[in-house]
Amino acid sequence: MIAQVIQTVAVGAAGCALAVGLWQGWGTLAVLKRAAIAYLGFFILGSLLLLLVRSARSRTTNGKGRSGDPAVA
Repeated sequence: MIAQVIQTVAVGAAGCALAVGLWQGWGTLAVLKRAAIAYLGFFILGSLLLLLVRSARSRTTNGKGRSGDPAVA
């Protein structure tokens, strides 16, 4: 679910960079490079944020299962 949101935001950022670059009249190669950088940047930052959230969530469970029940030792 969250991975799909990250992918959508990254594609949206690349689309915005592409549209603005073409509107500004920049060269095609420059626009494609900027769109690729925008896509990769947003994808990498979103993925790192997702990893941080998942690691923080796993640290807060402290051995509890998904349902919140204490783990049987």
